[in-house]
Amino acid sequence: VESMVQEFGYHVDVFLVCHYEMKPDRLQIIKDALPSSVKLGYWDSASPLSYIVEDKPEPTVTKINTRSLARQHRLVIKDKLMEYDVFVNFEDDMVIKGDHVQNYLELTQTLYDLRESAPNTVPRNRERQVFGTMTKAQLKRTMPGFMRVEVLLDEDHYGTQRQLGPVPVTDRPRIDPKPCCHISDESSTSPTRPASPESDKLFLWETGIVAMGIRKMPEKSSTPHENNNNTTNGGTTKNDDDELGWVMLQRGPNVNDRSLAIADYWSGEDGYFDGAGGHPKERRPGPMSFNHINNQGGWMATREQIWEWHTEICPGGFLPPYEAPHYRFDGMDARNVEWWSGGMHLATSRHACNLQRIIPLDPEKFARHLIYHSANNKQRQLQGKRERFVKVNDFLGQLNTVRANAEKRHHADLL
Repeated sequence: VESMVQEFGYHVDVFLVCHYEMKPDRLQIIKDALPSSVKLGYWDSASPLSYIVEDKPEPTVTKINTRSLARQHRLVIKDKLMEYDVFVNFEDDMVIKGDHVQNYLELTQTLYDLRESAPNTVPRNRERQVFGTMTKAQLKRTMPGFMRVEVLLDEDHYGTQRQLGPVPVTDRPRIDPKPCCHISDESSTSPTRPASPESDKLFLWETGIVAMGIRKMPEKSSTPHENNNNTTNGGTTKNDDDELGWVMLQRGPNVNDRSLAIADYWSGEDGYFDGAGGHPKERRPGPMSFNHINNQGGWMATREQIWEWHTEICPGGFLPPYEAPHYRFDGMDARNVEWWSGGMHLATSRHACNLQRIIPLDPEKFARHLIYHSANNKQRQLQGKRERFVKVNDFLGQLNTVRANAEKRHHADLL
């Protein structure tokens, strides 16, 4: 919150949705930790009462439904929709900074700009191209994404994958760890939450190169400007910082309509997963593969995005009330926590919004799509699945290889 207020000048309020009762001493601790300009609100004992629906088609017994606590923020957002420009909803162990919000807003605006100049349709033979033109409808269903990362605390005992895999690393970057994972408040640091972790300590675990695809986004149309150093022939300008270039497409959506599907260049297009070199033969995991879908631990959106999702994109709506046929028991059926609070409602297809999340491959921008899971506990909890842990620098280096292959394939096609 401090970075949002002090570095970017945002007017920020905080609202907590809590299962427990908010005791006065707890409330005071939170107030003391926030900048004086920040208004604090809360809803305590917020877990809803619901029927026990798992066993009976006509349930009669009720319980406190702690799983559906993850749904309750939507009621708050609906009540306050006209009071704020941006809503940032994340689980309580995620570190969200002003850099994340600013980058999200800039990328969102770029996508809106691209949509304005995009065609309604493209020729059928270009629908599967991974370069350039996208339709208005495709861009409407595209949004910035995030990936959770942790900081390695004991690499000797709880490290990342022992073998990187068949996709080599190209131009291995050193991602700036400051936007996601440096903590300025000394009272928030600890042996399990270091203040200034190094770049090569960042790792991710909720996807892998075998699932990834990339594409090159359309360029923004040039617009007239006067007295601008970037002016080109005809008095028009394009700022390279606004160009998305190559992006990674995160997993989740499953689009049956060919005209809406966004094509990508799969990391395995060049035979890396064909079983050569002692590596196992692998197919691309499905879009809903749990090990590759990137639970974000939350989501953010502008008011305009939320309204568009609610009224035009998400089956049954994004905000309450949650009614049949897309919801049962007012949304308190067996949907998991990640569906509501982890962003899976937005990024998956079953009774969901089916939006495509993207992350630019430019290292500076890529760093601002990483969000810190500050509990730092997955490296121990999931150590039996260590081969899924990959350092962020290695992962982006593998994506650089895929990008180089895609560009080479494109140039060959043009000859």
